[in-house]
Amino acid sequence: MLTTLRTHQRKLFLIITVVVIVAFAWLYDPGNMKQFQSSGLVQIYGKTLTQTDIDREVRNFSLARALGQFDLLSELGGLSQNQQKAVEDFIFNLLVLQHQAGLLGVEPTAEQIASRIQTLPVFQTDGKFDFQKYSTFVREQLMPRGFTEVQLETVVRDSLRLEKIKEFISAPATVGQGEVEEALRIYQKVDVQVVRFPEVTGDAAAVAEEEIKEFFDRNKMTSPETRVVRFVEFSLPADAASQTDNAKKVEVMQQLADKAAAFAEKAIGGFDTAAQQAGLAGQTSASFDKMGCAREGVAIPELPEIAPQAFLLNDKTPVSDVVQAGDKFFVLKLETVTPERPLTLDEVRPIAEARLKLIKAERLATEGGQQAVAKLREAVAAGKPLQEAALALGLKVDTLTGLEPQKLLEQNIPYEAVKLTLLLQPAQLTNYIPTADGGVALYLQSRAPIDGPMEDQLKQRISVTQDLLTGKRKLLFLSWLDNAREAAKITPLGQAR
Repeated sequence: MLTTLRTHQRKLFLIITVVVIVAFAWLYDPGNMKQFQSSGLVQIYGKTLTQTDIDREVRNFSLARALGQFDLLSELGGLSQNQQKAVEDFIFNLLVLQHQAGLLGVEPTAEQIASRIQTLPVFQTDGKFDFQKYSTFVREQLMPRGFTEVQLETVVRDSLRLEKIKEFISAPATVGQGEVEEALRIYQKVDVQVVRFPEVTGDAAAVAEEEIKEFFDRNKMTSPETRVVRFVEFSLPADAASQTDNAKKVEVMQQLADKAAAFAEKAIGGFDTAAQQAGLAGQTSASFDKMGCAREGVAIPELPEIAPQAFLLNDKTPVSDVVQAGDKFFVLKLETVTPERPLTLDEVRPIAEARLKLIKAERLATEGGQQAVAKLREAVAAGKPLQEAALALGLKVDTLTGLEPQKLLEQNIPYEAVKLTLLLQPAQLTNYIPTADGGVALYLQSRAPIDGPMEDQLKQRISVTQDLLTGKRKLLFLSWLDNAREAAKITPLGQAR
């Protein structure tokens, strides 16, 4: 937990010049978190962790998140958008942190833990510790989940451990004046010339039959399993579909669901017979795969939503339960199954030809672009204007003036090229950089000094300095954590030695 609840922004720099703001926000609903299950017993520092041990750490993860411990979560990998990876990284990194805290002698005292708890925003009223809020939290948030004040104190202890270790590890980080000057280029307006290279299409690359056969042998491609179902659709009447009264619409939807459920029960004894008796029109779907993509026939819009249920059906259970897709309900009956099978050479041929042509076209574009850039550099070094040299090669040049580097992104210039301009000196040309519609190379004509009020320039300098220092501290901590994890020898038990 932190002294102030921070949904913070962390500024990181790329290479030595680009400062990017990354906002960390927790996107998961704590109530919906699935329990992390290890793939087996794990050893760390030679000690075996059981599923019970892991479950205990998962509870700490859940509590840290509920209390807004975003520094603890983010630094230990617990904010990954892949929830399984987030929980796993957090648990193992936390165990490493706890172990290293003991070795480094940075364990917080009981007084420090108590003091930090009293500053937590969740327990504050008008900037002061509110014991009533604390008691309510323990009673309503901790106890129903099997937590006690001990777990709360453990989370706070871990946060303090993290702060102390980060302070210790990152103490050597410094920022030189030269680094600041280079990083400030992100604010300096530039005049650039953009050399545009045309797209090389696949038509320019011939593919031999031997290459197609090699592709076929190397890539064992298959046709996915497909299915066709008979289905009955239950839709809202037009007046109900446009109903603005949510309560009434929910009532009609429930009636529709009940009708579909009654049909599904009867359909077990005979789908078409039940449909005929109910006066419902049975329809046949297009052939579709597991993703709901139609392979043959006319697809219905709801295929992606009903496909997962369709692929659960089999000969023993050919009729589905009620499947909802938006405001509609469906009951499905399995008609045909076309099993997955290997594609023949003739079926793979158009796929292979298209892919090989694309690969060759990209290679030709890169080779041609690199050769053209080399010629442009020679011409410029000989005193010829870039525009004239590019025209002689049949290339188009755009001139952009007075733009901050980030504004170049709005001119259909890829990020990689913009980043490289920050490293250029005037009269230098970047390498060829591929784009979606061809390629580019940027020539830096000039870089203007930072303008504007001195007060703003000072703020920019201070901000950049702090960004660089934060980035260096972050890298030092991550490097330390990586080495510490390696020393922990985290190993699945089956691989432990």
